[in-house]
Amino acid sequence: MPGGGPVSVVGARLSSVSPFGMKIESPVAIAAGSLLQFRLNISGEKADVDARVASCVPGGGERRGYEIGLEFIELSSAVRDRLRDVLQQYEEGRRT
Repeated sequence: MPGGGPVSVVGARLSSVSPFGMKIESPVAIAAGSLLQFRLNISGEKADVDARVASCVPGGGERRGYEIGLEFIELSSAVRDRLRDVLQQYEEGRRT
């Protein structure tokens, strides 16, 4: 859902997102197991989330940098449900 989707991350380029984690692009490597904090913008509603770096691999293609796989830690059920609903609505809108 890059560029213009219903979910964005403040201060990072979002590659993909699910109710359980996300993938971002980073100009620097981040060690697996690192704990990070992010602010998500979910259709205009902001939510602060904690995430654990699950993977860090060199990016391919034109962009240099790294693809960082993140797993949400202790995401509240309200935020997870909101994220799930927004992503489902987005996917349904793309099919029509």
